[in-house]
Amino acid sequence: MRILILDDDWELLEITAKVLAKASHEVDCSDNARQAVQMVTQKAYDFVLVDYKMPENDGIWFMKNANLPRATKTLLITAFVNRDIIKKMFALGASGYLIKPFDDEELLRHIHFYDGSSSVSA
Repeated sequence: MRILILDDDWELLEITAKVLAKASHEVDCSDNARQAVQMVTQKAYDFVLVDYKMPENDGIWFMKNANLPRATKTLLITAFVNRDIIKKMFALGASGYLIKPFDDEELLRHIHFYDGSSSVSA
């Protein structure tokens, strides 16, 4: 599966990318929403992990501007837990959310749940 991770925390990007790559996923990373919008126009992703709170443009801005295909699953990853934000992300197409910090198994369980597969290996 091709996965894009959008988060302004480079440490989280690196760790999450390694976990997903180890689970045989192809992973790209972006630390800003504008770049991520460009990336989704150049490559088809099966899954996008989107942080909400970032400098300049947030996850909602990304969702409004990314024009993702219906088949692309989107998962909000955030430490900023707010019902209104979660509702807005769902209204814009998010499939679910993960609260930071999350562990490897929790991440893979969400990815495989929304992908429809059942194997989880970290």
